[in-house]
Amino acid sequence: MKRWIGASAVVLAVSFMTGCSLWSSKQTAATVPPDANTKEITILLPEYNTASSRTRNSSFEKGARLFEEANLGVKVTVEKLPVTKGYRAAMTERLNDSKPVDLIFGPFDPVLNEQRAFAADLIPLFKADKMTMDDLYENIVEMAKLNGKLLGIPMAPTPLAVFYNKEWFNKADLPFPGKEWTWEQFLNQSVKLQAANQVEGKEIFGSVVPLEMRLFESLAVSSGHSIIAPDGKQMSGYLNSKPVAEALTKLLNHMNTTKASKGVPSATDPVLQDLRAFHAGMGIGVINIFPYLENNQATKGKFGIAGLPYMEKGVRANAVYFSMLSISESSKQKALAWKFIKDVILNGDSPFQKEWIKEDLLTVKSAFQKSGQQQVPGMDVLAGELEHGIKPIVFRNAALNSVKIADNRLFTATTETEVMASLTDLAAEIDKQLLGKK
Repeated sequence: MKRWIGASAVVLAVSFMTGCSLWSSKQTAATVPPDANTKEITILLPEYNTASSRTRNSSFEKGARLFEEANLGVKVTVEKLPVTKGYRAAMTERLNDSKPVDLIFGPFDPVLNEQRAFAADLIPLFKADKMTMDDLYENIVEMAKLNGKLLGIPMAPTPLAVFYNKEWFNKADLPFPGKEWTWEQFLNQSVKLQAANQVEGKEIFGSVVPLEMRLFESLAVSSGHSIIAPDGKQMSGYLNSKPVAEALTKLLNHMNTTKASKGVPSATDPVLQDLRAFHAGMGIGVINIFPYLENNQATKGKFGIAGLPYMEKGVRANAVYFSMLSISESSKQKALAWKFIKDVILNGDSPFQKEWIKEDLLTVKSAFQKSGQQQVPGMDVLAGELEHGIKPIVFRNAALNSVKIADNRLFTATTETEVMASLTDLAAEIDKQLLGKK
C-alpha cells in the first residue's frame, strides 16, 4: 500500500509495470468472444471529487490497460460518470440511454437493486467455470445477493474498528487491544486512558464513539437482535426493544456518567479530528481515516487498529458498507466482462490488487495475502472484521439515509427507563418519516 507501507512504493510500481507477462500466464481458461469486431467492453465508474475516488478510478484504468495487453484485440473503455446530481439519479439517467455498458462499479444501492434489473446474476457464471466463492467473505457475498441472485462482486468494504493511540496506552500502562474485546473492556480502558493522559487546559477523552445507526445496529445484533424489522420498513418494536435498550443503556450510562467517552455524529471526520488533535486515546471509525493518520507527520506510526467491541454475552457483529462491480444485464459482451472480473478482480495474483490496496481493503482473501496488504500492521484486524459483517440498515431501506434524528434526549440518557422512552419516540418519528417517503 503506497500510502501506508512507504518504502514498498517502488516495489509495487515495478510489479505493476512488469506484471503483464506474469498475469497472462495465470489467467482463467474462459475464451474471449470469437467476433473480432466486437471484442470491446465499457466499464462505468462514478466520478466523485475525492482522492479515494480518483485512486479507485486510476486502479481500474491501469487494470484495463493490462487486460488489453494480455488479451490482444480487446479494447476496454473506462467511462467516468459525473454524480453531481447524486449516484442514483446519475445511474438511472445513464442506464436509460442507448450507450453500451458492460461493467458497473459503484456503491451498493438498494433502490437501484430493487427497481432496476440492471445487474446480471453472477452465480451461473461461477458455476459454468466450476468456480467457488470460497476466496470471498461469505457474509459480504450474502449481502450482495437479491432474491438468490449475486448482483456483483463486493469491493472496498468499510468495517468499523477501533483506532488507538499507542503512546496513550503506554502512558496508562495498558496492553494494546487486539482483534477481540468486549464493550466492557473498551469502556473501562477509556476511563483509564483519560485519567493517565490529562493535559492542562485541554479537554481529554479516553475514547470517541460515533452515535449513529450503524453502530447501534452492530450493538443490537451483538445482543442477538436488530433495530429494524427484517423488511427494513419499521423501527417501532425493534429499535425500542428491551435487549436493544439494555445494550445502549450500558454505553450511554458510561458516557454520560464517567465523561470518559465523547459522542460524535459519525464514524468518519469527527473521529479523525479528535484523534489527530490528540483529544482522545481511541476512536471507533472506518478504514478510510487510517491513511490520514499515517500521512500526517504528527500522527504517523502512532496509531494501532483493534477490533470493534462486542457485548460480553453476545456475538461479534459489524455493519459493513461496500461497493460492487456488476455485469450489466444489457451487456452484449457478458463473457468478456466476466473474464475481466476473473482475471483482474478475482485473481489473487493480478497487479490490480497492488493498486487497489493504496486506498481500500481487499475482499479477495488470496489477494490480501499476495498483494502485501496483510503486512500492514492492523490490516489483519480489519480483514477479520469482515468475517463478522452484517447488513447495515440503509442496505435494507435506502430512505434511512435521509432520515433525521431529532430526539437528542437519547444522547444524554443514563437509565434504561430514559433510554427506552427516547428510543420509543425516536422509532415512531423515523417510522413516520419512512411512511412519508413511500
